[in-house]
Amino acid sequence: MGLIKLDAHFPRLPGDLGLASSWGPHVLEVVVQGALPELIVKQQLAFKQSSFAPLFADAVQTLVQKGATAITTSCGFLVLWQQELQALSPVPVITSSLCLLPELLHREQHVGVLSIDAHSLTPLHWAGAGLGPHLVRRLVVKGMPPDGHFCQSILGNQAHLDADQAQQEVVAAALSLVQESPQLKTLVLECTNLPPYQSAIEMATGLKVLSLRDNPVLDKAANE
Repeated sequence: MGLIKLDAHFPRLPGDLGLASSWGPHVLEVVVQGALPELIVKQQLAFKQSSFAPLFADAVQTLVQKGATAITTSCGFLVLWQQELQALSPVPVITSSLCLLPELLHREQHVGVLSIDAHSLTPLHWAGAGLGPHLVRRLVVKGMPPDGHFCQSILGNQAHLDADQAQQEVVAAALSLVQESPQLKTLVLECTNLPPYQSAIEMATGLKVLSLRDNPVLDKAANE
């Protein structure tokens, strides 16, 4: 499996999907230098129009040449480039856990999404995941508090991350989402830095919690 990584320096906890060890024994990595987390999340439209496009295209080609049979990324917001990156690749490209949503919405009336920044998700992101407005209306989306420790550490690309404090914030956000929408059965974690807290979210909410790690194509590629 090929993993395209942002230029991130924050600590990655066990289970973080930017870690090859969170996937399996057969993972190839490419880091896109200068692709900072805040740039991807907060300034994504300017980012898409920037000079980074060839760098991500090169990353796809490098991973294919090295033998990747499927490719993913370390940031769910890169779904913005899902269609473009897939068009460059002869193997499946799954940029984000948001790509799980169309199938889930065929089975469930509403699905929850926990994002690092709900306000920065645009119609272009949802379109990249294959979701039109009629399906987006059936999503219940919650973002992490922007002034919280988790967001400050990840988007600020800081060298310190307190796992306990981050978990408290993540669980609180998930519980708030459930309180607002008690009909939910499934919660999708947009951010690849959220899976370290997946078990805690499941225990606190009773929901089925999914992440990019639950994509069967990627799982097979990382472990075959």
